[in-house]
Amino acid sequence: MADLSRRRFLAVGVAGAALLAGCSDATNPGVPPLPGGGTPTSPTPAQKATWRVQGAPLVPSTGAGALDGLTVAVTDLFAVAGQQIGAGSPQWLAQAPTEAGTAEAVARLLGAGATVAGLAQTDDLGYGHSGVNDHYGTPPNVASEALLPGGSTSGAAAAVAGSAASIGLGADTGGSVRIPAAYQGLFGFVASRGAVPTTGLLPLSPTLDTVGWVTANIDVLEKTVTASVPRTPARELTTAVTAPGLNAIATGGALAATTTALASWRTSDLPTLTDRDFDIAALPDWYDAVTTVVGYEAWKQHGDFLSGTMSGLSSEAREAFATASRTSEEAYQRARTQLDTAASAVRSYLGDNVLVLPTTATPAPAKSDGDLSGETYANTMRSTGMLLSIATVAGLPTATVPLKTADKIPVGLSLVGPAGRDLDLVALAHRVQGSGFVR
Repeated sequence: MADLSRRRFLAVGVAGAALLAGCSDATNPGVPPLPGGGTPTSPTPAQKATWRVQGAPLVPSTGAGALDGLTVAVTDLFAVAGQQIGAGSPQWLAQAPTEAGTAEAVARLLGAGATVAGLAQTDDLGYGHSGVNDHYGTPPNVASEALLPGGSTSGAAAAVAGSAASIGLGADTGGSVRIPAAYQGLFGFVASRGAVPTTGLLPLSPTLDTVGWVTANIDVLEKTVTASVPRTPARELTTAVTAPGLNAIATGGALAATTTALASWRTSDLPTLTDRDFDIAALPDWYDAVTTVVGYEAWKQHGDFLSGTMSGLSSEAREAFATASRTSEEAYQRARTQLDTAASAVRSYLGDNVLVLPTTATPAPAKSDGDLSGETYANTMRSTGMLLSIATVAGLPTATVPLKTADKIPVGLSLVGPAGRDLDLVALAHRVQGSGFVR
């Protein structure tokens, strides 16, 4: 049986389960009102691609602090007391219990003064990078309606980009926060793996699942990260590196925007930026190791549930889970070993520096490109996945700042920092934003 036990945990609850028994909204079954919070509402048809349920607020803050007055779009993979986890899948929602506790990542935001605006749509079970959901629709890319929004933090990113929330909370396993941030022109941050507990997060790959956020401005991002990760003494990051071979994995507008940004960086008062060779020959193997570990663990988590419902998944998730179902224990163990080797190599390369590189290999693919199972999309996402794998394999904190191509299409520039230096890294991202070449 898929691991459902984590959904019955007792965390920082907004209300006891007994108070919620029997309460429901007739227009949105299984969505009870929360004591002290607003009444949940069903999104309009136009909003259903972005939100599963909203409130005014859906959940009130539990404390006061730096996030007072800010609202959070919680990707519908995190537990919120009194709500179900919908996970972008009507089949999952139909059998999901009402949560008795609230995920730690959500609770930390509530404790700092934020409120939850609603639960935002995601790719099926969080397993996808396009943002396409065949059940509820594809959240809009506010920067360009013709482009995909990126997933799996697709709904939360769309809510932030459309000014319906201040903060988007998501899970980044192999790029699911970084990709939509880049595609939609947002600031993004993925914490050092383990810095924010994944308690209350519906798991995809327990080995790689990591918490992250998207915002429309750097001030909110810095407050969000500060409220969420452990406090550490500030130590300014003073040196940065970039690798021409890595950068060249990007193409077209993404490469040109990165090249322009790096040139501006070198003439700014930002940390000294030097070129340092990176052996890109290993990247295809690292990317394959990431996808193997994610696939094997995703099937372990959800294979029993999916055994009778695979045909009901959206196309991208269906193909991914079908591949995952064929991943052997032997392949998984080899991939785990590769990840350990890769993590050591990345950390040795980085040292106390910040690595600056393109977030994605291209701008967002066009919706009109069609088949997500086609070779063009697969090759595009493989190139992007190789760039993302550098931080993923080592569990390093990553900030994404928005750039634009010559034709005003969003792309992202990633800053990958040393493990545990989350607050130092977001402070550097703030400096980068103030340098004049972001966006």
